[in-house]
Amino acid sequence: MSVYTPVSQRRIAEVLTHYNLELVSATAASHGIENSTFLIEARQYDGATREVVLTVFEQFDEDELAPYIKVVSDLALARLPVAPALADGKGRTVHEVEGKPAVLMPRLRGEHCLTPQVEHCRQIGHVLSQLHQAPIDDLGRLPNERERLARFIEQSTRLPDAAAHQAAQILKRWKKTPPTGVLVHADLFRDNVLFDGDHLSGVLDFYNACAERPEYDLAVALNDWCVAADGRPVPRREAALLVGYREGGGHYDEEVLALALAVAALRFWLSRLAGPVSADAEGQGSKDPAEFARIFGYRFNALSL
Repeated sequence: MSVYTPVSQRRIAEVLTHYNLELVSATAASHGIENSTFLIEARQYDGATREVVLTVFEQFDEDELAPYIKVVSDLALARLPVAPALADGKGRTVHEVEGKPAVLMPRLRGEHCLTPQVEHCRQIGHVLSQLHQAPIDDLGRLPNERERLARFIEQSTRLPDAAAHQAAQILKRWKKTPPTGVLVHADLFRDNVLFDGDHLSGVLDFYNACAERPEYDLAVALNDWCVAADGRPVPRREAALLVGYREGGGHYDEEVLALALAVAALRFWLSRLAGPVSADAEGQGSKDPAEFARIFGYRFNALSL
Protein backbone atom coordinates (compact mmCIF):
# COMPACT_ATOMS: atom_id res chain seq x y z
CA MET A 1 0.00 0.00 0.00
CA SER A 2 1.44 3.32 -1.09
CA VAL A 3 0.03 6.80 -1.67
CA TYR A 4 -0.34 8.08 -5.21
CA THR A 5 -3.32 10.35 -4.45
CA PRO A 6 -2.80 12.67 -1.48
CA VAL A 7 -5.95 13.07 0.61
CA SER A 8 -6.24 15.80 3.23
CA GLN A 9 -7.18 15.12 6.83
CA ARG A 10 -10.25 17.27 6.27
CA ARG A 11 -11.43 15.11 3.34
CA ILE A 12 -10.84 11.91 5.30
CA ALA A 13 -12.88 13.38 8.16
CA GLU A 14 -15.71 14.16 5.71
CA VAL A 15 -15.75 10.55 4.46
CA LEU A 16 -15.89 9.23 8.02
CA THR A 17 -19.02 11.24 8.81
CA HIS A 18 -20.96 8.99 6.42
CA TYR A 19 -20.11 6.09 8.77
CA ASN A 20 -20.92 8.01 11.97
CA LEU A 21 -17.21 8.18 12.77
CA GLU A 22 -15.01 11.08 13.86
CA LEU A 23 -11.39 11.35 12.75
CA VAL A 24 -8.71 11.08 15.44
CA SER A 25 -5.66 10.51 13.20
CA ALA A 26 -4.76 9.25 9.73
CA THR A 27 -1.40 8.20 8.31
CA ALA A 28 -0.39 7.00 4.85
CA ALA A 29 0.54 3.32 4.58
CA SER A 30 3.82 2.47 2.89
CA HIS A 31 3.53 -1.08 1.52
CA GLY A 32 2.41 -2.18 -1.93
CA ILE A 33 2.43 -0.59 -5.35
CA GLU A 34 -1.12 -0.19 -6.68
CA ASN A 35 -3.50 1.89 -4.54
CA SER A 36 -3.43 4.76 -2.03
CA THR A 37 -4.10 3.59 1.51
CA PHE A 38 -4.58 5.43 4.80
CA LEU A 39 -4.55 3.90 8.27
CA ILE A 40 -7.13 5.68 10.40
CA GLU A 41 -7.97 5.89 14.08
CA ALA A 42 -11.56 7.05 14.48
CA ARG A 43 -14.02 7.62 17.29
CA GLN A 44 -17.56 6.33 17.33
CA TYR A 45 -20.27 8.61 18.66
CA ASP A 46 -20.41 6.51 21.84
CA GLY A 47 -16.77 7.45 22.42
CA ALA A 48 -15.29 4.06 21.55
CA THR A 49 -12.16 3.99 19.37
CA ARG A 50 -12.27 2.19 16.03
CA GLU A 51 -9.42 1.48 13.62
CA VAL A 52 -10.29 1.51 9.92
CA VAL A 53 -8.51 1.68 6.56
CA LEU A 54 -9.38 3.95 3.63
CA THR A 55 -8.23 2.74 0.21
CA VAL A 56 -8.39 5.00 -2.85
CA PHE A 57 -8.24 3.00 -6.08
CA GLU A 58 -5.92 4.21 -8.81
CA GLN A 59 -6.89 1.84 -11.63
CA PHE A 60 -10.55 0.88 -11.09
CA ASP A 61 -13.79 2.73 -11.60
CA GLU A 62 -16.74 1.87 -9.38
CA ASP A 63 -18.17 -0.76 -11.74
CA GLU A 64 -14.79 -2.51 -12.03
CA LEU A 65 -14.41 -2.47 -8.26
CA ALA A 66 -17.82 -4.02 -7.54
CA PRO A 67 -16.94 -7.71 -8.14
CA TYR A 68 -13.93 -7.49 -5.83
CA ILE A 69 -16.07 -6.03 -3.05
CA LYS A 70 -18.51 -8.91 -3.53
CA VAL A 71 -15.73 -11.53 -3.42
CA VAL A 72 -14.35 -10.24 -0.14
CA SER A 73 -17.86 -10.08 1.32
CA ASP A 74 -18.40 -13.74 0.33
CA LEU A 75 -15.07 -14.72 1.88
CA ALA A 76 -15.97 -12.96 5.13
CA LEU A 77 -19.23 -14.93 5.23
CA ALA A 78 -17.12 -18.08 4.76
CA ARG A 79 -15.15 -16.99 7.87
CA LEU A 80 -11.86 -16.28 6.16
CA PRO A 81 -9.73 -13.59 7.86
CA VAL A 82 -10.52 -10.75 5.46
CA ALA A 83 -11.75 -7.16 5.77
CA PRO A 84 -14.97 -6.57 3.78
CA ALA A 85 -15.91 -3.05 2.73
CA LEU A 86 -18.03 -1.24 5.32
CA ALA A 87 -21.43 0.10 4.34
CA ASP A 88 -22.29 3.65 5.36
CA GLY A 89 -25.60 4.82 6.80
CA LYS A 90 -27.19 4.66 3.35
CA GLY A 91 -25.85 1.20 2.54
CA ARG A 92 -23.12 2.47 0.19
CA THR A 93 -19.73 0.76 0.15
CA VAL A 94 -18.00 3.04 -2.37
CA HIS A 95 -17.36 6.80 -2.07
CA GLU A 96 -15.63 9.18 -4.44
CA VAL A 97 -12.43 10.67 -3.01
CA GLU A 98 -10.37 13.06 -5.14
CA GLY A 99 -12.30 11.86 -8.18
CA LYS A 100 -11.52 8.19 -7.56
CA PRO A 101 -13.50 5.34 -5.96
CA ALA A 102 -12.65 4.60 -2.34
CA VAL A 103 -13.77 2.11 0.29
CA LEU A 104 -13.53 2.03 4.07
CA MET A 105 -12.68 -1.28 5.75
CA PRO A 106 -12.06 -2.46 9.30
CA ARG A 107 -8.37 -2.60 10.16
CA LEU A 108 -7.36 -6.16 10.96
CA ARG A 109 -5.02 -6.88 13.84
CA GLY A 110 -1.44 -7.88 13.16
CA GLU A 111 1.73 -6.97 11.31
CA HIS A 112 3.41 -8.02 8.08
CA CYS A 113 5.79 -10.96 8.43
CA LEU A 114 8.93 -9.90 6.59
CA THR A 115 11.12 -12.81 7.73
CA PRO A 116 8.89 -15.87 7.33
CA GLN A 117 9.63 -19.09 9.17
CA VAL A 118 8.36 -22.61 8.58
CA GLU A 119 5.18 -22.15 10.67
CA HIS A 120 4.25 -18.93 8.87
CA CYS A 121 4.53 -20.78 5.56
CA ARG A 122 2.39 -23.66 6.79
CA GLN A 123 -0.37 -21.20 7.70
CA ILE A 124 -0.11 -19.51 4.32
CA GLY A 125 -0.70 -22.87 2.66
CA HIS A 126 -3.66 -23.56 4.92
CA VAL A 127 -5.38 -20.22 4.26
CA LEU A 128 -4.89 -20.70 0.50
CA SER A 129 -6.63 -24.06 0.74
CA GLN A 130 -9.58 -22.39 2.49
CA LEU A 131 -9.69 -19.65 -0.12
CA HIS A 132 -9.71 -22.11 -3.00
CA GLN A 133 -12.58 -24.05 -1.46
CA ALA A 134 -14.71 -21.04 -0.49
CA PRO A 135 -18.16 -20.78 -2.13
CA ILE A 136 -17.99 -17.73 -4.41
CA ASP A 137 -20.73 -16.56 -6.76
CA ASP A 138 -20.20 -15.19 -10.25
CA LEU A 139 -16.44 -15.56 -10.68
CA GLY A 140 -16.96 -14.69 -14.32
CA ARG A 141 -17.11 -10.98 -13.43
CA LEU A 142 -13.47 -11.01 -12.36
CA PRO A 143 -10.64 -10.32 -14.84
CA ASN A 144 -8.92 -13.16 -16.65
CA GLU A 145 -5.36 -13.70 -15.36
CA ARG A 146 -4.27 -15.12 -18.73
CA GLU A 147 -5.31 -11.86 -20.41
CA ARG A 148 -3.56 -9.87 -17.68
CA LEU A 149 -0.38 -11.85 -18.25
CA ALA A 150 -0.64 -11.24 -21.99
CA ARG A 151 -0.62 -7.48 -21.35
CA PHE A 152 2.64 -7.80 -19.44
CA ILE A 153 4.22 -9.79 -22.28
CA GLU A 154 4.81 -6.53 -24.15
CA GLN A 155 7.49 -5.90 -21.52
CA SER A 156 9.31 -9.03 -22.70
CA THR A 157 11.23 -6.93 -25.23
CA ARG A 158 13.14 -5.60 -22.22
CA LEU A 159 14.24 -9.09 -21.16
CA PRO A 160 17.70 -10.43 -22.04
CA ASP A 161 17.58 -12.55 -25.20
CA ALA A 162 18.08 -15.84 -23.35
CA ALA A 163 15.32 -15.02 -20.84
CA ALA A 164 12.95 -13.94 -23.64
CA HIS A 165 13.46 -17.32 -25.31
CA GLN A 166 12.82 -19.11 -22.02
CA ALA A 167 9.70 -17.02 -21.43
CA ALA A 168 8.32 -17.99 -24.82
CA GLN A 169 8.87 -21.68 -24.01
CA ILE A 170 7.03 -21.68 -20.71
CA LEU A 171 4.19 -19.47 -21.94
CA LYS A 172 3.59 -21.88 -24.82
CA ARG A 173 3.24 -24.71 -22.31
CA TRP A 174 1.09 -22.62 -19.96
CA LYS A 175 -1.38 -21.85 -22.75
CA LYS A 176 -1.91 -25.59 -23.12
CA THR A 177 -2.73 -25.87 -19.39
CA PRO A 178 -6.38 -24.82 -19.08
CA PRO A 179 -7.47 -22.63 -16.15
CA THR A 180 -10.02 -23.91 -13.64
CA GLY A 181 -12.91 -22.13 -11.99
CA VAL A 182 -11.14 -21.65 -8.65
CA LEU A 183 -10.91 -18.27 -6.95
CA VAL A 184 -7.25 -17.35 -6.48
CA HIS A 185 -5.77 -14.34 -4.71
CA ALA A 186 -2.94 -14.09 -7.30
CA ASP A 187 -0.92 -11.64 -5.20
CA LEU A 188 -0.36 -13.29 -1.80
CA PHE A 189 2.94 -11.62 -0.97
CA ARG A 190 4.18 -10.92 2.53
CA ASP A 191 2.79 -7.38 2.44
CA ASN A 192 -0.71 -8.75 1.81
CA VAL A 193 -0.86 -10.92 4.94
CA LEU A 194 -1.00 -10.04 8.63
CA PHE A 195 0.17 -12.13 11.58
CA ASP A 196 -0.92 -11.38 15.14
CA GLY A 197 2.01 -12.91 16.96
CA ASP A 198 2.44 -16.29 15.29
CA HIS A 199 -1.21 -16.51 14.18
CA LEU A 200 -2.30 -15.54 10.67
CA SER A 201 -4.87 -12.81 11.32
CA GLY A 202 -5.57 -11.22 7.96
CA VAL A 203 -5.41 -11.58 4.18
CA LEU A 204 -5.46 -8.25 2.36
CA ASP A 205 -5.74 -6.78 -1.14
CA PHE A 206 -7.87 -9.02 -3.32
CA TYR A 207 -7.70 -6.64 -6.28
CA ASN A 208 -5.78 -9.12 -8.43
CA ALA A 209 -8.17 -11.97 -7.61
CA CYS A 210 -9.39 -14.06 -10.53
CA ALA A 211 -10.43 -17.54 -11.56
CA GLU A 212 -7.31 -19.60 -12.27
CA ARG A 213 -5.64 -22.86 -11.39
CA PRO A 214 -4.84 -23.31 -7.68
CA GLU A 215 -1.26 -24.15 -8.68
CA TYR A 216 -0.80 -20.57 -9.89
CA ASP A 217 -1.82 -19.15 -6.49
CA LEU A 218 0.50 -21.59 -4.74
CA ALA A 219 3.31 -20.55 -7.10
CA VAL A 220 2.86 -16.84 -6.36
CA ALA A 221 3.04 -17.54 -2.62
CA LEU A 222 5.95 -19.99 -2.87
CA ASN A 223 7.96 -17.46 -4.89
CA ASP A 224 7.69 -14.90 -2.11
CA TRP A 225 7.34 -16.76 1.19
CA CYS A 226 9.72 -19.61 0.41
CA VAL A 227 12.77 -18.11 -1.29
CA ALA A 228 16.03 -16.76 0.10
CA ALA A 229 17.29 -13.24 -0.55
CA ASP A 230 19.18 -14.46 -3.63
CA GLY A 231 15.99 -15.96 -5.11
CA ARG A 232 16.98 -19.52 -4.30
CA PRO A 233 14.09 -21.75 -3.07
CA VAL A 234 14.15 -22.73 0.61
CA PRO A 235 13.01 -26.40 0.69
CA ARG A 236 11.84 -26.48 4.35
CA ARG A 237 9.59 -23.49 3.87
CA GLU A 238 8.27 -24.81 0.55
CA ALA A 239 7.45 -28.17 2.12
CA ALA A 240 5.67 -26.48 5.04
CA LEU A 241 3.49 -24.35 2.77
CA LEU A 242 2.45 -27.36 0.70
CA VAL A 243 1.80 -29.44 3.84
CA GLY A 244 -0.47 -26.67 5.15
CA TYR A 245 -2.31 -26.62 1.83
CA ARG A 246 -2.92 -30.36 1.87
CA GLU A 247 -3.90 -30.30 5.57
CA GLY A 248 -6.60 -27.79 4.68
CA GLY A 249 -8.00 -30.11 2.01
CA GLY A 250 -6.32 -28.54 -0.99
CA HIS A 251 -5.18 -30.54 -4.03
CA TYR A 252 -2.67 -29.68 -6.74
CA ASP A 253 -0.82 -31.24 -9.64
CA GLU A 254 2.95 -31.29 -9.03
CA GLU A 255 3.87 -31.02 -12.71
CA VAL A 256 1.54 -28.07 -13.22
CA LEU A 257 2.89 -26.45 -10.05
CA ALA A 258 6.47 -26.66 -11.34
CA LEU A 259 5.42 -24.85 -14.53
CA ALA A 260 3.31 -22.33 -12.60
CA LEU A 261 6.33 -21.41 -10.45
CA ALA A 262 8.17 -20.24 -13.56
CA VAL A 263 5.08 -18.53 -15.01
CA ALA A 264 4.38 -16.64 -11.78
CA ALA A 265 8.02 -15.55 -11.49
CA LEU A 266 7.90 -14.29 -15.08
CA ARG A 267 4.62 -12.46 -14.50
CA PHE A 268 6.00 -10.49 -11.55
CA TRP A 269 9.32 -9.85 -13.26
CA LEU A 270 7.44 -8.32 -16.18
CA SER A 271 5.05 -6.34 -13.97
CA ARG A 272 8.00 -4.80 -12.14
CA LEU A 273 9.59 -3.87 -15.45
CA ALA A 274 6.35 -2.05 -16.23
CA GLY A 275 7.10 0.26 -13.29
CA PRO A 276 5.01 2.01 -10.62
CA VAL A 277 1.60 3.58 -11.14
CA SER A 278 3.09 7.05 -10.64
CA ALA A 279 6.57 8.47 -10.27
CA ASP A 280 5.17 10.85 -7.61
CA ALA A 281 4.05 8.04 -5.30
CA GLU A 282 4.84 8.29 -1.60
CA GLY A 283 5.82 4.97 -0.05
CA GLN A 284 7.31 1.75 -1.30
CA GLY A 285 6.65 2.21 -5.00
CA SER A 286 7.76 -0.32 -7.55
CA LYS A 287 9.78 -3.34 -6.41
CA ASP A 288 13.13 -4.43 -7.83
CA PRO A 289 12.72 -6.43 -11.08
CA ALA A 290 16.08 -8.15 -10.46
CA GLU A 291 14.55 -10.05 -7.53
CA PHE A 292 12.16 -11.89 -9.83
CA ALA A 293 14.74 -12.24 -12.56
CA ARG A 294 16.73 -14.40 -10.13
CA ILE A 295 13.66 -16.36 -9.02
CA PHE A 296 12.66 -16.96 -12.64
CA GLY A 297 16.11 -18.33 -13.37
CA TYR A 298 15.90 -20.89 -10.59
CA ARG A 299 12.33 -21.90 -11.48
CA PHE A 300 13.07 -22.26 -15.20
CA ASN A 301 16.19 -24.33 -14.58
CA ALA A 302 14.15 -26.72 -12.41
CA LEU A 303 11.82 -27.53 -15.31
CA SER A 304 12.23 -30.43 -17.71
CA LEU A 305 11.56 -28.91 -21.12
